[in-house]
Amino acid sequence: MLPGVITLSGCGTPARYLESGSPESLLTVSGVDPADWQRVTAEAAQSLVASGALKRNDGQRPVLMISRIRNYTLQHLETRLLTDQLRSVVLRSGQATVTSAVGYGSNLDPAVRRIRQKELDDLFDPGTVPRSGTVIAPNLSLSGSITQQTVTRGRTEESYFLFHLTLTDLATGLAVWEHNVEIAKQGTRPVL
Repeated sequence: MLPGVITLSGCGTPARYLESGSPESLLTVSGVDPADWQRVTAEAAQSLVASGALKRNDGQRPVLMISRIRNYTLQHLETRLLTDQLRSVVLRSGQATVTSAVGYGSNLDPAVRRIRQKELDDLFDPGTVPRSGTVIAPNLSLSGSITQQTVTRGRTEESYFLFHLTLTDLATGLAVWEHNVEIAKQGTRPVL
């Protein structure tokens, strides 16, 4: 009986790459999976760029800051998977620039402030250190939330996720764009 166990434990599938959005991707009922992030990012980015909300009346490109994406789910979510992709799409669209001087979490580059503190450091040529007062303030802020609701009936579990994003004009405080992406998943646990 022991040799059979050894044989079974040696079976497996070698790791391999999958295409983005592949139907072979692993899916869970109660979690946000890579395919979910890809869908949310694609839908939100397309909606934001097509909406015209990034266009200003004076013809200048707005400066966007990435604010907080609140996680109201039952799991730890790395919202950077969403914000990094949206940031890239906005920059590639040419409709706006994105600031790294202010923002939330990984979207903030502390070097912007640190290098300005080197003005009096004798190691640096003061003429090459960026001066205080030269950073451009954002006029738009992208924020949002991720909410989850889970229902179980018998062995069947269903989870509903709502990704809500808001673009706010910082001068007026008014929302100029909002987008929701809904994802619902259902699965049944085996009897054993």
